[in-house]
Amino acid sequence: MSSNRSAAGVTVFEGRIYVSGGHDGLQIFNTMEYYNHHTATWHPVASMLNKRCRHGAASLGSKMFISGGYDGSAFLSVAEVYNSMADQWYLITPMNTRRSRVSLVANCGRLYAVGGYDGQSNLNSVEMYDPETNRWTFMAPMVCHEGGVGVGCIPLLTI
Repeated sequence: MSSNRSAAGVTVFEGRIYVSGGHDGLQIFNTMEYYNHHTATWHPVASMLNKRCRHGAASLGSKMFISGGYDGSAFLSVAEVYNSMADQWYLITPMNTRRSRVSLVANCGRLYAVGGYDGQSNLNSVEMYDPETNRWTFMAPMVCHEGGVGVGCIPLLTI
């Protein structure tokens, strides 16, 4: 990568590994780059609108989404979407809750922001984003409050 990064967002988008934001111990980044496994090289793309680390990153359809995080002075609810065709970021409706150390996952055409830390406590809440309505909605909370949970989605086949 172009710089050492800790607490970055990582997701697979359009068959490539994208790394967004993070920090190097001195500064927090808004930059993003992807890895080309054919050439074993990293390539920069448009920078996010907000610098952030400890944020959620996920791809959904033909777009990549970033939510939450920490910008060095505030815990964030801000969310952004990346359009690779335009190589441009756009703001979407912020989450209802500020979330650092949040996990973001896509499932069935929706995004889910799970857990995190709001600057005072670990969160057990879950929010769902519907890209068709551009709205975040609270879902059933987790039984325990957790900051920094890991989430994934395994598609189930129905017979």
